[in-house]
Amino acid sequence: MGFVEELKHGRRGVRFAVPQGFEVSEETDRSALFVDKARGFSLSLGVFTHRLDLLPAHDALLRRDVERHARDLFETCFRSTPPADPKARPRTDDKAWSPVVEVAPVVIGAARALRVVHRLWYEPGRETLMGHLLVPLARGLFECRVLPPTSRLTGVREAAVADRAAAALAGTDPTAFLRAIDQHASDDPALDASFPRHPLSVARKGLRFLLEEAALEILDPDAATRPGEVELTAAGFAVTPPPRYRLVEKDPPSPKLASWSRVSFSGTDGIQLLTVSRTGTRLPARKGRQLARIAEELTRASVPAGAEAVRVSAVALPDERGRSHAETYHAYSKGASRQQSLFRWFTEPDGEVVMIALGAAMCVPLDELAEDAEAVVRSFRRLGAKKWWQIF
Repeated sequence: MGFVEELKHGRRGVRFAVPQGFEVSEETDRSALFVDKARGFSLSLGVFTHRLDLLPAHDALLRRDVERHARDLFETCFRSTPPADPKARPRTDDKAWSPVVEVAPVVIGAARALRVVHRLWYEPGRETLMGHLLVPLARGLFECRVLPPTSRLTGVREAAVADRAAAALAGTDPTAFLRAIDQHASDDPALDASFPRHPLSVARKGLRFLLEEAALEILDPDAATRPGEVELTAAGFAVTPPPRYRLVEKDPPSPKLASWSRVSFSGTDGIQLLTVSRTGTRLPARKGRQLARIAEELTRASVPAGAEAVRVSAVALPDERGRSHAETYHAYSKGASRQQSLFRWFTEPDGEVVMIALGAAMCVPLDELAEDAEAVVRSFRRLGAKKWWQIF
């Protein structure tokens, strides 16, 4: 049974039948692309093992994650296709401007979901937007993307807003005029009816279709979990992941490691990863320099083939209570994408080396990764034992 049929019969935690007018253009075992020329947009549906945290207490962090990763993707798109003007710069050089148009929680039946609209390109002669509907499932993530056609005629909404503002604010303070023609004004939903073929209008139309007409049913919604320590019985340890990281379920569970993901606006982009692993390697006590050398070799080997602008560093950290500690880091470019990972390594009382890895795009500050890694190190404990730094 193919992916489209599985969705139709509710085999992936959701039920979705191909709406009338849409044709299946592409299909894999985890995704499908539907095209409807009459409606003027395509739908891309997929399921992912990554997890999306939508706890209300983390709403500010979620919005920050969406903003920083959408900016990163916008700049990646800009680098991927050099503009005709070699002096052109991405719109995100203006820190006050954002590629994010909308971020809003929504409800589908009893399931919580997230609606996002953002720009990928925004330059003369090219404007591309995308709409996302992300639904956390009990064992993963379901995503629907609305793909409007790229517009080659740009600035029409902006010009209309400027004309109206000029007429309404003639003779007033110029700052009032500038406020009236900012991006929020051009993206106002009230303008959609006047520009029905604009990609922003089409993205919103597609999301309304998914929420109101597509008969999308969520059969296996995610159950909200409280932040705190997570016990991995099969792996024999427990840790407290940083906020918004959700455990990626494995079947069967690994006896050595566990992974968490921190999703922002997509099942493929803007995802931060956390991995904790009991490596099986053992070192004598107080061998921080040796640990750093071994860790550096492993970190260098983890850089993907074909990467460019590779940077690798390693440092032995001070021993604590007889345990060796080290930190390594790598950063690289692959195509237009720029990625980084921070690793922490430490030894257990029996000499086993534990690795903690945090991977993210370069838009995530390194000191933030370091703080999260330190917190995970401090929280680590073998099941049946206290945390290593507790002396009582």
